[in-house]
Amino acid sequence: MPTKHIPIPSLAAATLLAGLVAGFTPLTMAAEPLVVRHNFFLDASSGTLNYKGEVLTLILEKSKAKYGPYVMKKGAQQDWSQSQSYKQLEQGNLDLMSSMTSYAREQSGLPIRYCLYKGLLGVRIGMGSAPAVAALDGLKTRDELNHVKLGQVFDWPDYAIQTEAGLQVQRLTSVASSIESLKLGTFQLLPLGIVEVAPIAKQHDLKTISTWAIAYPTAYYFFVSKKRPELAQRLEYGFEQAIKDHSFDELFARRIGPLIAAAELDRRKLFHIRNPYLPRATPLARKELWHPLVSSILQ
Repeated sequence: MPTKHIPIPSLAAATLLAGLVAGFTPLTMAAEPLVVRHNFFLDASSGTLNYKGEVLTLILEKSKAKYGPYVMKKGAQQDWSQSQSYKQLEQGNLDLMSSMTSYAREQSGLPIRYCLYKGLLGVRIGMGSAPAVAALDGLKTRDELNHVKLGQVFDWPDYAIQTEAGLQVQRLTSVASSIESLKLGTFQLLPLGIVEVAPIAKQHDLKTISTWAIAYPTAYYFFVSKKRPELAQRLEYGFEQAIKDHSFDELFARRIGPLIAAAELDRRKLFHIRNPYLPRATPLARKELWHPLVSSILQ
């Protein structure tokens, strides 16, 4: 009797058959996209990503081959303060946020230790009314700086850093709510990072100090909810790939480079102060993660 030929199913058919036997459908066998809830937009009503949103997109793309598809979704609210955002992060209502780091913040969320601004948010340029800036632009000594009335948002690490250093710092609720007080001279200067101060000053018709800046070591990270360790793992992997292939450097140069050039940091006198709140785990030894202009600040 001739041998009866039994067709061998293809690999795809065999996989499908195994899935059906196990109780899965083709749809459930496909990888579900990773959902990422964030608030990195130009403003509350915009669907346009800001620089931080662009960095997030880059590192999610760099991790796509290993970790699969993803979906980025807008968080429930855009105008939370940093302390409110951390509460949402801890409760799992927000997947990630971004801020300057501190010991307390690294307890509240999972830090992705790649500084989005390469350490430059630790260089703070004062903005204020035209008369205040004109009066203070020639400041030359630390004693003179100690007598300047500064303002700083109360739940930013900067407030604690500058206060600890002995500077006169007034507690502010937010930047936006303090602009009128700044214009009226309730306090003289609001020091902001060199990568953010010029656009904010222009928006509110304020001036910026041109000859000096306050400088301290710091890092500005993505922080992931402790309820989403898989997201933290993916972002760390993606950021490392973006560092290795220099795609993060390219994005940084394109988006942040012009702001650095306009600040003329190399021509300024820097008043160095300590940051006792900088965690020891900060990767200061990895020179490729920091901007060359801040190398002396990181010592």
